[in-house]
Amino acid sequence: MDELEKIAPELSKIKKENPFRVPDNYFDDFSVRLQKKLDAEKAGDIQNKNRIIQFLKPAIGLAAGFALIIMISYWPLKTTTTNQNASNTGSESDISEMLYANMVEGIDVNSFYALLNESNGKTQLNDDDLATFISSNTSEYDIYSETNN
Repeated sequence: MDELEKIAPELSKIKKENPFRVPDNYFDDFSVRLQKKLDAEKAGDIQNKNRIIQFLKPAIGLAAGFALIIMISYWPLKTTTTNQNASNTGSESDISEMLYANMVEGIDVNSFYALLNESNGKTQLNDDDLATFISSNTSEYDIYSETNN
């Protein structure tokens, strides 16, 4: 006991008694209360229905929670994906223009002049094609210096 006072003086001041007690006069009318509960249990079909509801409440709550989460995440995704689909429909022409621009950029100068001189009628280059080629193969400074000379 002396060691306990040295280690934890506040703990040693607590009395050693059992804190759990039976309420006063608990066993005086115990048999009467027990009989009432047994009678109620025999006639308790209503309690069985309540037990089913109590059993299903967590499952229904869980299903409602999942439904709410799905609805909350589905609505914003639906609105953003429809906007993206609407913007992507107009970009098919943009993709074909980029592919054409990439083809023109890949041609070297000698091949480009050969295509211009070719008179088989299959290849027709318009002003936009020429402008695309020039802008992709030369810098703005080169174009500026050529126009001043």
